Amino acid sequence: MKIKRSAASLLGLAMLLCTAGIAIAQSGPEVRRARPVDETPIPRALPVQPPSGSAHPPADESIDRVLRSLKENAPEPLQHEGEAAAERQLDYANGLFTRKLYDLAAPEYQKYLDDYPGRAGRANAHFSLGECYRNLGRASSARTNLQKVLNDYADSEFAGPAAYALAEMAFADKDYAAALPLFHRSAGKSKEAAVALSAHYFEARCLEALGRKEEAANIYAEVAEAGNPNPFREDARITAASIFAGRGRKIDALKQYEALANEAQKPALKAESAARGGMIALDLVQAGSSRIREIPSNCTGRSAPIAVSDWPIRAVAFRVQKRAGEPPGGRTG
Repeated sequence: MKIKRSAASLLGLAMLLCTAGIAIAQSGPEVRRARPVDETPIPRALPVQPPSGSAHPPADESIDRVLRSLKENAPEPLQHEGEAAAERQLDYANGLFTRKLYDLAAPEYQKYLDDYPGRAGRANAHFSLGECYRNLGRASSARTNLQKVLNDYADSEFAGPAAYALAEMAFADKDYAAALPLFHRSAGKSKEAAVALSAHYFEARCLEALGRKEEAANIYAEVAEAGNPNPFREDARITAASIFAGRGRKIDALKQYEALANEAQKPALKAESAARGGMIALDLVQAGSSRIREIPSNCTGRSAPIAVSDWPIRAVAFRVQKRAGEPPGGRTG
């Protein structure tokens, strides 16, 4: 107890002396002490004298100097950072889109459009956002974004695909009048050959549905002549041949049937096409038409002209098989 009391007394005394010392220093007269003669003076820092012209530099000059320093020492302009951030955002959204994660990609495309106005990737973002909404069943939002591409970015690489997507939606709704000009626009704008070919084919389908069969048949014939890969060739030839035959354009119909007889993958279709072409040829021969000799041999890929005498034989064979109830080309079993 005594030790604790002594420690407390010393602490109190020290505080008292400290307080008293401060009070004496503030209020009492200065006590000067004698300095030894040989004591080295303590070096003191001398204040820096301001230039004789002015006491302080102007504030505006200091601010300008700081701004210049920041500008010179910046690693790269902020504009470049914004461009890099915009590219990262669009790449991220595109990555989700290519993985068919449409529900996750849609808000990322919207973020890109909201946060980075005026960027070069906006056509990409609007088209892909429209496709996301289309796959999510939000038709109205899909149309809004796809139409935005056609209205504001008509010369971009996404204009053709956007027109195709809108046309496809209209075609699914059986609104062929609305789909027709969109398919036509897509066929002319699309840089991808597959998209352009498909748009051309469905343009013919719209014309056919609208009763404009002659125009449709001409486009079907063009589609049939397109190079490979061409998944529409057989259907285009069959439809064109049927329309041509119904319109009395027998030579044009005969060309399509002859091509099918050589190109068709299914044996039954090859045989039927040969037989139908044979009947048309027989009609032309019986009518005394000389135009049947106008068919060029290169329309079928043959090296020799079409043998007109073969067609009546094929026609007769087709009629016999039809009466006997056999499929064209004979029994397969």
